[in-house]
Amino acid sequence: MKQKVLLTGAFGNVGQNALKQLLKREHQVICFDLKNKENQNSCKELSKRLQFKTIWGDITNQEDVNNAVNGMDCIVHLAAIIPPLSEKNPELARKVNIEGTRNLINAAKVLPNKPKFIMASSASVFGVTMDLNPPTTVNTPLNPSDHYSHTKVECEIMLRNSGLPWLILRLAAVSVDKLPNTFDTLLYEMPLEQRIEFVSSKDCGIAFANAVFFEEVDKIFLIGGGEGCQLYQRDFLTGVFDAFGLKMLPDDCFKVPTKKEDWFYIDWMDTKNSQDALKFQTVTFEQYVEGMKRNSKMKRLGMKILGPLAKRTLIKMSPYNKSE
Repeated sequence: MKQKVLLTGAFGNVGQNALKQLLKREHQVICFDLKNKENQNSCKELSKRLQFKTIWGDITNQEDVNNAVNGMDCIVHLAAIIPPLSEKNPELARKVNIEGTRNLINAAKVLPNKPKFIMASSASVFGVTMDLNPPTTVNTPLNPSDHYSHTKVECEIMLRNSGLPWLILRLAAVSVDKLPNTFDTLLYEMPLEQRIEFVSSKDCGIAFANAVFFEEVDKIFLIGGGEGCQLYQRDFLTGVFDAFGLKMLPDDCFKVPTKKEDWFYIDWMDTKNSQDALKFQTVTFEQYVEGMKRNSKMKRLGMKILGPLAKRTLIKMSPYNKSE
């Protein structure tokens, strides 16, 4: 049955894919996002080929949220401050992630017909699990370790206690649709033996759109790409560098773990029940890399010329490389 769906964070990475998938299923979608230049540009571009309504507002403003939520059958809540900004500005992360979610819940609770509330959470809520046997499951104990994961745990508790019909989708490492123009130095900090579960932003969009139709409520789903997206950081970086048109960097550019805190809060996940329910896994990591190559031909062409220089520069940027 077609529904009236409020999509928060609609013009972010996952939001745009969720919007496309919701419209593909002929729902009436109302996008709710902060009015800034980047979001306005994304809205304008999407509006050229898609039919949807946009309400500009601030999720931390209860009046804006009340206006957006009124009359909705379903809320797909994606708006959040994520790392690294969440760690640089924890007050903003709490205000947007926790108080913004509280505003949505408060607005939904007073409606005569309680909307279904589908919220994006994160696999980061499990904390570091490299000392455990994979995969993580929905029953793996929560152990948040940074500002972002703490806000997600608090939001999950808040929603589960709200009295609203809810679904929580905990996302693995989500892909980006375009190659970035800058290299994230955080990648030097992740050990090459780190287990990673990748999921394409397209598949995340499918999961959220299918969750609107899913009849059961009050459930948590793990959203990862499945067996074809379970890899190690070494394999992940090799694929990403290949998409750029670059060779992998030497091992000594990356952190060697000596204690539990050196690992990252991401791991392989048991997504069998999630896939059975939401049927979202369509893109393997290998297919993602090949797609990025096709969509980035000009950048790859440039790297054929600049590749050796770019690689030397990236090696020098590493805080772990000892070569002169």
